[in-house]
Amino acid sequence: MPYADVTGGRLFYQENGEGEPLVLIPGLGLDHSYYDLGVPKLSAALRTISVDLRGVGRSTKHEDADYSVESWADDIAELIAALGLDDAHVLGTSLGGSIALSLAVRHPERVRSLTAVGAFSELNQSVELNYALRKRLIAKIGMGEEMADFIALWIMTPQFLESEQGGAVAANIRAGVQNNSPSVYTAFLDAILRLGRRTPGAPAPALTESLSAITAPTLVACADNDHFIPAELSRIIHKSIPHSRYTEIPGGGHIPFIEAPDLITDAVVDFIRSLDPDGAR
Repeated sequence: MPYADVTGGRLFYQENGEGEPLVLIPGLGLDHSYYDLGVPKLSAALRTISVDLRGVGRSTKHEDADYSVESWADDIAELIAALGLDDAHVLGTSLGGSIALSLAVRHPERVRSLTAVGAFSELNQSVELNYALRKRLIAKIGMGEEMADFIALWIMTPQFLESEQGGAVAANIRAGVQNNSPSVYTAFLDAILRLGRRTPGAPAPALTESLSAITAPTLVACADNDHFIPAELSRIIHKSIPHSRYTEIPGGGHIPFIEAPDLITDAVVDFIRSLDPDGAR
């Protein structure tokens, strides 16, 4: 199985297709299979590299590690180098999008282009409450079926859950969520909560403040019906990266790669194809 050695341990990754490299960073607590519905179409045009973040799936797990958006970003930079690449197109969804943003800030030389889907550089009150509630629930009930159902309800739309495909996807997500240990998943939540929330009269949270330094061509995408991470958080990212492009995917839910895989993969491939061979730096 393919692994890359990084400072914090080993990262598992899976490659498909040929052409320009595209690193796919999954969302909170889920592994490389997060992108399974999008990979066939993406890998017809690109060399996709789907990753298990440190602490997830087959990658190194440490119960007492200092997980952070910044340390995960550093891991991805090391992965790109370990693959013998100077840089790569980078795509992240949800927390993976936040990591991709941090990567483009901290290691601009490694990012040929950046796509952030349903991402956040800061929290609003609703999102902060959701993640803080998860911490309290885990302390009481652990990472069992109840917690998995709670998460599934937030990251998928009711309409999708009603469908046969939605039921199958929900079962896979529930299983993936329960593969996380309570202590490690809580550490992941702490990493997210440290991003902070904008408060009246105070400076913007640190990651948002740093986005104007991003030089890579950037696509900011989200679904128009995401009831978990609202489009307003994607618009903050778009406004903070002056040269970025912005698109809303109709009916995509929080994870368009699950609920609207054809629409989001078309948007990603069209974006990357629109760049010149050097990534339009």
